[in-house]
Amino acid sequence: MSLQSVRLGSLVTISVVLIVVVLANFLPLSALADVAAIAKGQNLLDLLKAEILQIKDVLTGVAEAWLGLLQRDITERQRYDLVMQSGLPLLLFIPLRWAAKWFAAVFSRTLVTTHNQVISKGVKHQGVRALARLVLGLAPLLPWFVLLIASSMFFDEQSEPNLGGSLLVMFQVYMLYVLVNLASEWFLLSICQGAGSYLSADSTKKLEQRTEIAAKWLLLPWATIAIVIHLLGKSLIVNFIETVVWLFSWGVVSYLLHFYRNELMLNLKRLVPASVDPFLDKVKNSWAFLLILPVLVPLLLLMFMRVFLTQLLADFAWYQSLSARWFRIKTKTTGDSEEDEISVDSASEDYQRWFSTDTASELKLPIIDTGLSAAIRKDFNAWNAERSEDNVILITGERGIGKSSAVIRFTNSLAQDDPDIAIKCIDIPPKTTSQDAIYQLLGRVLDIDMSEGPKSLVRHDAEMAPTVVILNNAENLFLAEVGYLDGWRTLLGLTNTKLNNVYWLITINNQSWAYLCNVFGREYQMRNVVRVKRWTQTEIRSLILSRNQLSGYRLQYDDVLIDTRAPATGAMRNAEQRYFSLLWDGCRGLPMTALELWQGSVRTKGKNVIATIPQLPSSSRFEQFGSKLMFVFAAIVTHENLTTEELVAVTNMQENVIRFALKSALDAEIIARGSDGRYRITTLWYYTVVSSLNRKNMLHE
Repeated sequence: MSLQSVRLGSLVTISVVLIVVVLANFLPLSALADVAAIAKGQNLLDLLKAEILQIKDVLTGVAEAWLGLLQRDITERQRYDLVMQSGLPLLLFIPLRWAAKWFAAVFSRTLVTTHNQVISKGVKHQGVRALARLVLGLAPLLPWFVLLIASSMFFDEQSEPNLGGSLLVMFQVYMLYVLVNLASEWFLLSICQGAGSYLSADSTKKLEQRTEIAAKWLLLPWATIAIVIHLLGKSLIVNFIETVVWLFSWGVVSYLLHFYRNELMLNLKRLVPASVDPFLDKVKNSWAFLLILPVLVPLLLLMFMRVFLTQLLADFAWYQSLSARWFRIKTKTTGDSEEDEISVDSASEDYQRWFSTDTASELKLPIIDTGLSAAIRKDFNAWNAERSEDNVILITGERGIGKSSAVIRFTNSLAQDDPDIAIKCIDIPPKTTSQDAIYQLLGRVLDIDMSEGPKSLVRHDAEMAPTVVILNNAENLFLAEVGYLDGWRTLLGLTNTKLNNVYWLITINNQSWAYLCNVFGREYQMRNVVRVKRWTQTEIRSLILSRNQLSGYRLQYDDVLIDTRAPATGAMRNAEQRYFSLLWDGCRGLPMTALELWQGSVRTKGKNVIATIPQLPSSSRFEQFGSKLMFVFAAIVTHENLTTEELVAVTNMQENVIRFALKSALDAEIIARGSDGRYRITTLWYYTVVSSLNRKNMLHE
């Protein structure tokens, strides 16, 4: 079954349900059903006579109440009853209306002010920001809802079936009038916006005038029927009047909508397949179609509410991920035939060099500051100001998340601001697992004799200038095997030594850190640990778009990402949002993976670059290796990089099994062998491999 067929079937089902609900609850059918129920087994003529007499009694009671008020010898209770029956309290409607307008203005202004304060203070909590946007969107309507609910509660308890008690009824009808006016204005503006129609100031003013006039036409009949129901209750005459009022309201709504039938039709086409367009074009100008325009209102309201909720939840990571996966599922059947065609063309080398993942690239690429370097600098400044014992900071995070880049930015900033600080950067060679190797490596960099270990540092500490010692790739200090943990144990001894002029900055893979915490205990190692958070969708988008802008290529999106039924004005913006939701969900917030996915999902054509759906490696291909070979990949993930001999040592598996696993993974491009002979999980497969191993409880994090 095609995607269009499913879409059309769902649409028809929803439309039928909505039409049935409308006919059952909002059309005169309900009133006519009440008439039939009342008249069942009774004489209609007798019922009408009885109700006419009831109306006469009500009018007579009003006249008698006015005459009674002229008498002087009546009690206060009698005077109150006469005032209520005469309808004098209805005069309070004017000041009550002014008070309601004042309350709505103050309430709305307070909501807008609260929203502006939340935004201006830079609150980053997604729930608070979404609530602020929701409050801002409902600011014009919310005070009238509050008044309507409050008056309904008071009405239920205090109102009596007399003319004076109709004050609250009229007040509620007035509030409904305001709500209908505001809602109609929002609905028509949404129709025009959804159709991509530009509204000038004059067009907007005319739209507001039309909605106000339509709401006023609806006000008088509904006020009349509300007062009649209040005075007489449900009766034959009331149901007849209600039927006429509903028919009149239906005509008013149809008349209002016919001014925007072209825009309404464009919105309707967004909900149906393109094959239905010729039929809609034929019927849109017919009288029959104009009469059923109100039936389309609930359907379009659902669409507009979906758009509103999408904008409201756009900042939530779970919603971004959910919407991206849902779109990937929807386009899977239609996109399979396009993948091969897209993979034939690829981006040119001139374009790909701007998205290189090589840190030694000769290009000056833009920097996306996620706040990590600032966090490191803040911790260093605190130590440098007091020279406290907290002179160690460990940065841990997933591979390719930006640890090294943040350290480089920190060192560049520190060297510029304080040249007196000595900066010693050490890239730990793989696998430096012995105590002597650590001492020699550190001694060469600090230019001191480290033969006595920590004692040598203590002896030279007073003579040293303030020094930042950066140890990159600390995962190279151990192997998960007895006798190969001395390198990490040595580092712990050095960092626990009390020094006044040495500040340690250590970076390590999160999987390696998790393993070491299980071996040595988390609380017995480093106290100051910074866990690098995954990048947000906004940061990933900035990374890609900033590099693309420097490349000089014009970015376009494949047709599969563009909603051809949406207005042209927002089609590209929606395609961009959809693409980066897919990219962010695919890379899981890892910038290195995002760059790899980007390069694999774009192709160049002249000076244009066309982006399509980023394709992720399938976990099923990896899981075909079986549980036994999974231990090989788990060892590589834990250590980041290993040779064949080291894999044999840490897995205690036969060498031929190790080589078979490596050969199979190399052919599937799951791992890569560097020039140093060490095996690493490829960037594109990293998250898929880690997720599969975590599901099998084969990793420590």
